[in-house]
Amino acid sequence: MQHLEALFDRALDAVVGMDHEGRVIAWNGSAEAMFGRSRPEAMGAMMDDLIVPQQYRAAHAKGLAHYLVTGEGPVLEQRVRITALDCTGAEFPVELSILPVAEADAPPVFYAFIRSLAAEEAHRHEQEARAQEAEILLRVAQKLLEEISFEEFTQYCLQEVCEIAGLEAGHLFVARGAGAARHLAPSGIWHLRDTRYAPICEATEAQRFTPGIGLPGRAWAEGRLVVEPHLPDDANFLRRDVFEQVGLTRGIALPILHSGEIHAVLEFYGTAQSRLDPAFLRMLQTVGSHLGLAIRRKEGAERRETLRRELIHRVGNSLTVLSAIYRSCARQAASIEELSEAFLGRVAAVGQANRMAIEEAETGADLAALIRESIGLLPENGARDIEVPDLIVDSESVMPLSLVFHELATNALKYGGFGEGSRLAIRAMICPETDELVIDWQESRAAPLDALPENDRSGFGSQLIRLMVERRLGGGFSREVGAEGCRIVLRLPRARIERQAG
Repeated sequence: MQHLEALFDRALDAVVGMDHEGRVIAWNGSAEAMFGRSRPEAMGAMMDDLIVPQQYRAAHAKGLAHYLVTGEGPVLEQRVRITALDCTGAEFPVELSILPVAEADAPPVFYAFIRSLAAEEAHRHEQEARAQEAEILLRVAQKLLEEISFEEFTQYCLQEVCEIAGLEAGHLFVARGAGAARHLAPSGIWHLRDTRYAPICEATEAQRFTPGIGLPGRAWAEGRLVVEPHLPDDANFLRRDVFEQVGLTRGIALPILHSGEIHAVLEFYGTAQSRLDPAFLRMLQTVGSHLGLAIRRKEGAERRETLRRELIHRVGNSLTVLSAIYRSCARQAASIEELSEAFLGRVAAVGQANRMAIEEAETGADLAALIRESIGLLPENGARDIEVPDLIVDSESVMPLSLVFHELATNALKYGGFGEGSRLAIRAMICPETDELVIDWQESRAAPLDALPENDRSGFGSQLIRLMVERRLGGGFSREVGAEGCRIVLRLPRARIERQAG
């Protein structure tokens, strides 16, 4: 038997021997490594207490008794796939074959040759997970190509991520405001796997996060995916009481970037059973990049819609503007020829502003030239004073800036009576404290108005200025209207406006 024991000790599979009473009589080095029990610890112990899972122990005892009576065993001398217990009580898959050894006038003994299938099973599960993740990413990519809204696409992504990872809730925060007032606000776009999680929606509705505050704020400040495996321990998680009440203990936050800026933050929540493995987190980041593309597509659609509405607005507004130009020119013209020359020149200025808004949007434009061409529709008999720094406007900002100045000039004609004796001063400077481009537009009328023009902030012109300044340029503006003039101050982030070298 000594040569058999030496052979067993060199075997790569675990070799475990058992006598007719069910006690361990052999335990090689591979068995020690597989089950985490030393040979002295295992020898003489009952086999079923040592490595047989609870659900199989009755069958194990019954099979042993049956063999001792009949000499027959249905699982002997064949490969069987089953689970076994390690020293911690954890089950893992194995493949085993049991050989009985009978000697004359001696009770039989049994030797089991056991191979762990844990690595094989882990690899199979990993392959299945990769295939499932690839399928989800394909579906997400296909959904991105469909003509659906950004809200519908986000809802679809939240649902897919929650399903694959066993997460219970997903939500999108969106970045709002400008400058120091910029914050994350709830979008109302949720996916809940169960209605019992509804209280977290109510708790989130009132929240606004700044960089570093709360789980979404941390992802925003750090610019990367943040995982919190145990939310009750996170004192910075402002909603933890509500989440703990409904049993959500794990959280994930992922910033959504577009053109180098964070436009939104995804947040997901689950239980201790939810996945947080590296493979899933990599897949989540890919889903986030798809959402970034969806944001880009949405903004492109918004730009097209804005341009469409602007064209409609300009067509509807053109008669009013041209009439004002004509009246101003007619007061100064001494003849029909002089009137035609002055009037046609003003019409050309309108076209020039539109041309710059389209052509210079691709290459960038000198700020002073952009302003002069954008306000070219104003009559020259009104004094204009423009002082701005040497600054090349980034191509992405040419169109919105041109639209803003064109709209201000249009309003000066329509409501301000801009003409002889009127003055327009445009001053711009870089504020060193905030690194903002501050543009001060001041109109001074030759004679005070008897009645102030209606300050309609809901009109398309006001909406257009707000959309361009706040949404497209990331800035803010203020406006003061009086009988003697009008003042508008634009505050625009320099990094957003100025074209970068190279």
